Amino acid sequence: SSGINAEYGYARDEGSKPSIAGVVCTLDANCSRYASRVKLQRHQGGRTSDEIIRNFKDIVKDLLLEFRHYNRDAKPHKILYYRDGVSQGQFVQTLTEELAGIQSACKELEEDYQPAVTYINAQKRHHTRLYVTNPKDADRSGNIPAGTVVDREITHPIFFDFYLNSHAGIQGTNRACHYTVLWDDSNMSPDMIQLLTFFLCHTYSRCTRSVSYPAPTYYAHLLCARARTLVNGMVDARGNRLDWFKGSPDIAAIEQRISVERHSVFRDIAYFV
Repeated sequence: SSGINAEYGYARDEGSKPSIAGVVCTLDANCSRYASRVKLQRHQGGRTSDEIIRNFKDIVKDLLLEFRHYNRDAKPHKILYYRDGVSQGQFVQTLTEELAGIQSACKELEEDYQPAVTYINAQKRHHTRLYVTNPKDADRSGNIPAGTVVDREITHPIFFDFYLNSHAGIQGTNRACHYTVLWDDSNMSPDMIQLLTFFLCHTYSRCTRSVSYPAPTYYAHLLCARARTLVNGMVDARGNRLDWFKGSPDIAAIEQRISVERHSVFRDIAYFV
C-alpha cells in the first residue's frame, strides 16, 4: 500500500518556492517498512497550488523497483493507493493522470505486469461531525467510539464513500476522515476496504493507539514537512538561493540535495519519522 500527500507553496510568481510531493510505499506484509520519494515541481498557470503530481509514473516505477529489491524479485499483486491533498473538484483529473501513471509504471517494469489497483482519496478538511444518539454509546470524551463507520444517508448517492472515525477522542469533537473510493479493480468488498483502512490506522509508529487516518498518509505528511524544512534552508520565499547555499537554485539541484532516500543507508527506512 502507499500513501501520498502533496504540500504546496503560496507565492504566485514564477520564481516562487516549488511545490513538494511526498510519496511513501510499504515494503513488507506488516506495513512497518517504508520506502519514500520526494519530488519538487513548479506551479503552472499562475496557480497558488497544483494538486496534480507530475511525472508520477517515474515515482511509482522507482518505488516498485525498491519493493522488488527488498522482496527478492517479488512484485505486489495489488496496489492500495491512499491519496491526500486533493479537493473534490480535482478528483477526476488526479484519478485520470495518476492512475495512468501507476499503470504505465507497471507496464514499463514488465510488459504483462498489471496488478489490481485500489485508489482511495482521504479528506480531513470537511465540516461533517458525527455524534452518538445515545450518550451511553459514547467514549470517555463523549465522542463516537473508534472504529465507527458511516456509509449511508449522508454519503454520495452514486460513488462509494464513507466516514471512518478511527481514533479515540481526547478533547473536543472528533472529525472523522472522509474516504472516497475513486477506483477499485481488485474487487474488494466495502467491508474489507473499511476494515483494512481501520487496521492501517493502528500502524503509526509515533503512537501506541489508532490515529485519525492511515499511517502511510501520515508518513507522507511527515515526508513533505521534512522536505519543506530542507528547502526553506536553501531558498528564500521567492525561490532565490540563500547566501550560504552555493548550489544551483534549479529544482533538479535542490531535489538532488534534499533527497535523503537516495543514500543507500536510508533507501528502505522511514527516516522522516
